[in-house]
Amino acid sequence: MLRILHLDTERTWRGGEAQLLHLAEGLARRGHFCIVAGQPGSPLLKRAAEKGLKTEAVAMPSEWSLSAVRTLARILKRERIEVIHMHASHACTLGGWAARLAGTPVRIISRRVDFPVKSNLFRKLKYQWGVDRILAISEGVRNVLIGDGLDPARITVIHSGIDPGPFDPTFPAGEARREFGIPKRSPVIGCVAHFADHKGHRYLIEAAARVAATVPDACFLLVGDGELRPRIERQIKELNLEKRVILTGFRDDIPRLLAAMDIVVLPSHLEGLGTSLLDAMAMARPVVATRVGGIPEMVEDGVNGRLVPPRDPDALAGALIDLIRRPDERKRMGAAGRARMLKLFSAEAMVEQTEGVYHRVLERKGYGRP
Repeated sequence: MLRILHLDTERTWRGGEAQLLHLAEGLARRGHFCIVAGQPGSPLLKRAAEKGLKTEAVAMPSEWSLSAVRTLARILKRERIEVIHMHASHACTLGGWAARLAGTPVRIISRRVDFPVKSNLFRKLKYQWGVDRILAISEGVRNVLIGDGLDPARITVIHSGIDPGPFDPTFPAGEARREFGIPKRSPVIGCVAHFADHKGHRYLIEAAARVAATVPDACFLLVGDGELRPRIERQIKELNLEKRVILTGFRDDIPRLLAAMDIVVLPSHLEGLGTSLLDAMAMARPVVATRVGGIPEMVEDGVNGRLVPPRDPDALAGALIDLIRRPDERKRMGAAGRARMLKLFSAEAMVEQTEGVYHRVLERKGYGRP
C-alpha cells in the first residue's frame, strides 16, 4: 500500500478534476491510502468526500502562499505521505515546496495542457527540477515539453481515461431535446468545453453561421461556462444565431446531454487531449475536432470522426455539414469511436499505469519494497 496525496488548486470542476477523482478512486480500490487536498468548498472536495475518500481543505489563494505551504507540509508529515501527485501548475509550486519541507520522497505532476513552458523561466524550472516525474496526458503534450528543453527521460505519457459505466449509447435523446425545445428531427451539434480562448468557441460560432445557412434546422448545444461566455453571447447575437445556438451553462448530466447530440465538436487551437471527446466516444457519437495537441491520438480522421485545421471556420463547417448529411456514416463512426475508447482510454488503464510510475520512482530513489 502506498500513501498518496492528490493536490489540486482549482476552484471549479473541469476535466482535470474529473481525472484526479477517477485516479484517486481507482488507486483506493487497489488498496492504496489516498487523500484529496483542494480548495475549501470546491466541487472536487465535495465529490471526493461523496466517494468515501479522505479530503483536506487547504486555502491556497496563490502559488506563493506560505501559509498553504506550511499547511500542506503538516499534512504530508502527519499522514506519512510517500507520493504527492500535483494536478495543476500552481499545485506544483505549493506541493513541491511542501514536499521538500516534509521530506516526502516522490513528487509527481500531471501536465494536461499543451501550452509552452519555455516562455516562463520559473515554470520551466519547476517542471525541470521541482518534480521527479511529469505525467503528460498525450504525446502531443510530451512533445511540447521536450521542445521546451525538458528532459525526455522524466516525462511519461499516460493517456487520460474515463469510466464508461455512465455512458449508455442507447439513452433516449428526446429527454434533453424536450428540455431545450429542440425538434425531434433537427440535427444537433454539441460542444462540451470550458469557455476559454484556447477552446476555440468563437470559431465554432462562425462555423455555426455557415452551417445554419445550409442546414436551417440545425441546432448547436454548447455545454459549459467560463470567462469568455459574455463574448460568445455577443457573437451569437451579432450573427443572429439566438434561435440556433443554446448555451446550457455548467451541467453535471453530461451523458444525458450527449444523448441529444448527433455530432460532438471540439474546435480547440490548443488541447492536451480533450476528455470531452472521450465522453462523446463512450456515447458512440462521431466527433469533429481540430488537429492539435493530443486530439489525433483519440480521433482517427475518417474512422471515428473528422479532423480539421484549427482556427478554420470554413473547414469546420464543411466537416459538420458533410456528417449531418450522412447519418449512416455518423452511426459507423460512433461505433468505431466507442470501441477505440474502451480499448485505449479507460480509467482503469490510467490508474494501473500511474501506479506503476509511483513504484518505479520510489524504487529508483531507494524506497522500493520487497
